[in-house]
Amino acid sequence: MMNAMLISSNAPDNVWGEAFLTTCFLQNRIPHKKTGKTPYELWKDFQPNLKYLTVWGCLAKVMLPNPKKRKIGSKTFDCLFLC
Repeated sequence: MMNAMLISSNAPDNVWGEAFLTTCFLQNRIPHKKTGKTPYELWKDFQPNLKYLTVWGCLAKVMLPNPKKRKIGSKTFDCLFLC
């Protein structure tokens, strides 16, 4: 995720630390498949507030869900990364 953020935003290499911290922050707020809860929720016993997230300004490639994938063509679509 960190490499995707740096490459797609054309950011200089000296901001890799910020990209890494942002990646860790977001990974702690993404629900886990098995539990359906975020790591933040498991630690603090309440859902995180995500209203303050703003656009970080880079392009994100998001995988298409399995029913929409095609053998030929793009397997991702472009989105803006939020942070």
